[in-house]
Parts: sequence; structure tokens; C-alpha cells
Amino acid sequence: MLIDGRGMDDSIPYEKLKALLTREGCLIEDEIEVRVDRKKSAERIKILTALIGYETTINEEGEGWILKVDTRKRRCQ
Repeated sequence: MLIDGRGMDDSIPYEKLKALLTREGCLIEDEIEVRVDRKKSAERIKILTALIGYETTINEEGEGWILKVDTRKRRCQ
């Protein structure tokens, strides 16, 4: 699954991912990719995923950042 937040306000990809992980956590695929423009946005999202209990990696890609959220370990399993 991909959430492309490039060119958007920082709160949009954050809120989309938050809603997805907290409301539909059992229905998502094994990985979610979140693309953002700024490292600060990526770090904020990584804090969210860590608090919820998912492992996330951040990588610089071109002119933006990509987060890969490992959702294989779901709370509902």
C-alpha cells in the first residue's frame, strides 16, 4: 500500500497513516510505504508508528523521503 504525501501539508500523510493503522490495522497489507517531502515529516511519522508498535525504516529517495512500515506483526493476530 502506498500513501503519497509529497506536495501536501505534512499533517495529511500523518493522519492518513494514523487512521489506517488504528482503524483498519487487521485489513492492511504486509507493508505500507509513505512518501513525504521533508525529513521532519518522516521522523514524525516514525514516532507514530513506534508508539503503535510497528517497525519503520526511513530512507532518502530523490528529493523526498520514504518510510516503509512493516505491518506483518499486527495487534489483531
